[in-house]
Amino acid sequence: MGFEISMKKAGAYDKNTILNQGYTKPAYDSSNVRNAGEIRRPAVQPTAPVSRPAVQSSAPVSRPTPVQPSAPASRPTPVQSSAPASRPAPAPVIPPLPDSSTLLRRGQKFTVADKNGSVPSALKLKLDWNVANPQCDLDASAFLLAENEKVPGEDWFVFYGQPVSPDNSIRYSGNTGTGAEMLINLNQIRPDIQKIAFAVTIYEAIQQRLHFGMVQNVSARIFNQMNATELARIELTDCTAGVTALVVGELYRYKGAWKFNAVGSGVARDLAGFCAMYGIEAE
Repeated sequence: MGFEISMKKAGAYDKNTILNQGYTKPAYDSSNVRNAGEIRRPAVQPTAPVSRPAVQSSAPVSRPTPVQPSAPASRPTPVQSSAPASRPAPAPVIPPLPDSSTLLRRGQKFTVADKNGSVPSALKLKLDWNVANPQCDLDASAFLLAENEKVPGEDWFVFYGQPVSPDNSIRYSGNTGTGAEMLINLNQIRPDIQKIAFAVTIYEAIQQRLHFGMVQNVSARIFNQMNATELARIELTDCTAGVTALVVGELYRYKGAWKFNAVGSGVARDLAGFCAMYGIEAE
């Protein structure tokens, strides 16, 4: 099946050229003395210009004084403004593990239920990440899979360009820059859907030569959507350079119940190549 993955757009940036115009000073033309009888007048005229340059030279001396303090005073301003633009500021803050939650290791299975065994009807999967390279733009996605480990159709792939599954069971609630959320209604999942794979990919990873070695950590938290209680968590802090698409976990049916598998492994493919694993061919 063919599928076109929508592309992100960035606004263009344009610079204006500033033209500086100078000015030319008029040339000075002195008059010639023709009458030798007027020798005494030129002797008096030099004394007048001698005193004028003294006045003119004193004016430029006083001008640099106000210019010098104003120039250094304006430069500290941009230096101070660049300090708050530090990269670690937008890093997600992961709260401590609550008593109601279970910390999962890679490959560990978890039955979707609270400590009392109560099974929620709706879940929220909250994904958080922290990037070391600001060029890494991460996205979350979900693949609703049938028994053959493939999607029934191209519209069973939920991501930023297709935020709702056909049965309205999975909703992509948007990317915050440091994470994303998936809302899951267990009662609305179509009976032939046996598994839902949740993934995190790097936008244009292959083209830009980006990988998860540039990502410091990825975490996934499962909440009971009805009372906001955290049920389970997986934290992936050892991301590697050979991975460009990461399967965080899988929600799957098992003997009439829902379980979560903390997969935490990935492949060296971009989003289009990752989609092909689940039966979606990008056009």
